[in-house]
Amino acid sequence: MAPIIVRDKLQYAGAVEGYQAPATETGIKSGVPLSEVPQSVSVVTSTELERRNPTQVEDAIKFTPGINPSTWGADDRYDQFSIRGFDMGTAALYRDGLPNKSHGFASFKIDPYMLERIDVLRGPAGVLYGSNDAGGMVNMVTKRPSFANEGSAYVGYGSFGTAEAGVDVSRVLNAQGTLSGRLTALVRDGETALDNSHNDRNLLAGSLTWAPTDDTSLTVLMHLQQDERTPLQWVPQAGVEYDAALGSLPDDFYKRQSPFNSYKSDSGSFGWEFSHRFGNGLTFNQKARYAREKTDYQHLYLASTDFATGDMTYTAAADDLEAYNIGFDNYLEWKSGGNSMIVGVDYQRRKTEYRKYVATGSYDVSFANPVFDLNVAYPPLSARNKEEYTEKGIYLQDHFKFSNGVSVTAGLRRSWFENEIENQLTSSVQSQKNAATTGMLGITYEMANGLTPYLSYTEGFIQNFGKTIDEVPLKPSKSKQWELGLRYLPEHGNYLLSAAVFDLRKTNVKDYIPNNWDYSTQTGEIRSLGMELEARGRLTDNLQGVFGYTLLNTEITASTNGLRGNDNAMAPPHQLSLWLDYDASEVVPGLSVGGGLRYVDEAFATQANNRVTPSYTLADLALRYEWEDMEVNLRVSNLFDRDYYSICYDSHGCSKGDGRSVSLTVGKTF
Repeated sequence: MAPIIVRDKLQYAGAVEGYQAPATETGIKSGVPLSEVPQSVSVVTSTELERRNPTQVEDAIKFTPGINPSTWGADDRYDQFSIRGFDMGTAALYRDGLPNKSHGFASFKIDPYMLERIDVLRGPAGVLYGSNDAGGMVNMVTKRPSFANEGSAYVGYGSFGTAEAGVDVSRVLNAQGTLSGRLTALVRDGETALDNSHNDRNLLAGSLTWAPTDDTSLTVLMHLQQDERTPLQWVPQAGVEYDAALGSLPDDFYKRQSPFNSYKSDSGSFGWEFSHRFGNGLTFNQKARYAREKTDYQHLYLASTDFATGDMTYTAAADDLEAYNIGFDNYLEWKSGGNSMIVGVDYQRRKTEYRKYVATGSYDVSFANPVFDLNVAYPPLSARNKEEYTEKGIYLQDHFKFSNGVSVTAGLRRSWFENEIENQLTSSVQSQKNAATTGMLGITYEMANGLTPYLSYTEGFIQNFGKTIDEVPLKPSKSKQWELGLRYLPEHGNYLLSAAVFDLRKTNVKDYIPNNWDYSTQTGEIRSLGMELEARGRLTDNLQGVFGYTLLNTEITASTNGLRGNDNAMAPPHQLSLWLDYDASEVVPGLSVGGGLRYVDEAFATQANNRVTPSYTLADLALRYEWEDMEVNLRVSNLFDRDYYSICYDSHGCSKGDGRSVSLTVGKTF
């Protein structure tokens, strides 16, 4: 039998059978039933990841309310999305409760195959997690030993000549049942819809759990990953970037890119989770991780278009980066009766050394013959910088559940953070030191009829990385949110219905400067008002799935650059998603059918509101056939090959979303 403490942890952070998670430790680190979290939280479960088999985290969370995935189009460098109307980029990503954020072009991208579940907490979460953007956070939970002898493997082939294979094995390693290990490996080789593209990955992830007693456990986690992926492409639009009288670019122009384009990364991490119960309800927990990534990135990208002739000018850019990240989170947890209190200290340090090479506007592509048979030389050195970010914080959170069903959660944090940019070409240094105090207060009331209303106030902050056009480091942002919600969990517990309305505000919101990606501007304050509806779980013995709807109204309420009254960027007013999984074994033994629909409303691409990205609707399909210990999966994303744009950006044209992609896999459990 597995030690009790391991099973307790798995309840809140481990695998989940079905589409509804009963509990989480994201939002309240001591771990509580999901209904007691006074803030919107959704869990993409193990079953959902397995049935949909997403290749990116942004695809894994795309059926979650409040999430607008793939905000920059078919761009495989990062996982990109907005939450509650704020483009998070990769500033919202956490793994096992520790930051997993990008450093410039170093993306630290995680494959969903090495994940057990993904928790999405919406709204500021500054008390528990420190610097965290306004819209919320996405906590990716790594697979770890399950104290059971189980395993699976698969091989697959799909669109654009993509072949892959994976294996995932967990084993108890000693007779006492106190030591268990897990190994996950993935190999992928292929392309995307673009010419001269790459969709390659080598992944090896391992974990080892030692639980000598019911009171003590140590889990060590590591992973190594090598990628070669493909950056986004901009497509100029008739009547906007060039005169419509010139006609149209070839239909396949969006597929054309220079052989110069590539994105290669070599990353890895090592860390541990330690827990020890002293007795009398007192437990010490520690999480730690060291991660590094080396990135070699080259891109010939559209810089400008001549409106009269349609001829396009391209800039060649290259980035050579080495990024490091170390994080610790230590907290004492005290449980007594209905009370659960944690006191913690955390620390994170990020370091990036990079060399940037740019040849601005050095290459021309003719509108009459738009091909990329260009001899692109490696551009000259333009910048060599070293950036360091350090953050330290102390926090307190208390969660008390009364006997009448009322739960009160309160928290407070004090953080100190420093950002330093050293220009190694000029030997100059710029630095910022800031501190922030954030708090939260929430109340839930679990009623006898299954209804649980809640009300919460939460705060957050984030240090914005980058510079203004005047070479001044960006100012930090602060956020605050009021949220009123209602959950319904019927007595049988087969599904959970959730509804929430919120008033979310963020200061100093960052926005890019078109045609000058190295610099940013900031807007005084943006307000996001919205409503979210969600349903998760099993509807009948044969049917389960997820439903989400988001209504959003964003507005720039304070601005120093004349944008007051405009909408925020990448904040569609309406989004609708539905994924259903039907067990058709009564018709054909072993067959299950899954399908999904997503609608994303039109939205502005920048805070200037000069350009609208059109709305779109997409469909996905998943067929699964099982017999004995074998299974065959056919998965199709963008089933009807809908031609759409994920973003249409000022002065740059549009970036297309992914077209139809088909994969067929054969797997075996053992």
